Amino acid sequence: MRVTLPANDHVYRENKFHGALFSEEKAVTLIELLVTLAMLGFVITALYTFYLAGLTSWNRSVNHMEYQQSARISMDKMINEIRYAHMVEIRNGNTEMIYFRIYAGKKSTLFRFRLSANQLILEQRKDNDTHYAYNVIALGITGLIFAIDENETVSITIRAGDEFKEITLSGSVRPLNIPLRDVVTHD
Repeated sequence: MRVTLPANDHVYRENKFHGALFSEEKAVTLIELLVTLAMLGFVITALYTFYLAGLTSWNRSVNHMEYQQSARISMDKMINEIRYAHMVEIRNGNTEMIYFRIYAGKKSTLFRFRLSANQLILEQRKDNDTHYAYNVIALGITGLIFAIDENETVSITIRAGDEFKEITLSGSVRPLNIPLRDVVTHD
């Protein structure tokens, strides 16, 4: 008995690997996979590099803004405090300032601005008191310089920042409770 099968039904051909030149082949070769992975690696590396550069730039700008804010807060606080001083004295190589304020005409209070480990500190001690209190005014302050001219005007220079960017602010104030010196003019 002879059985004949239809020509197109259920005919399977044996598939053999013939290489990448045949158009009916749908598989990916190892070389194509490696080239694709290498290109993907380059793209990811470039994107990560741009991301890190942007993140570094953003961190620097945030730090710069914080240093500017610390320096401005420090300058405003010192000018407002020194404005009502009754006596001003600069010590420790122009890096500390001591000043007195008298309250209600009776007791005087000693104040001192100084720098300690990148912190601007305001110390306060009442008349004949051995205890004192202090407040940290600002962080990130790297330099503090005071000067007094012949008119009793106090000049203040503040530096804040790090090795990438340093901010310098300068200001001056004339204490209202210190009388002007007599200035002799020669004609």
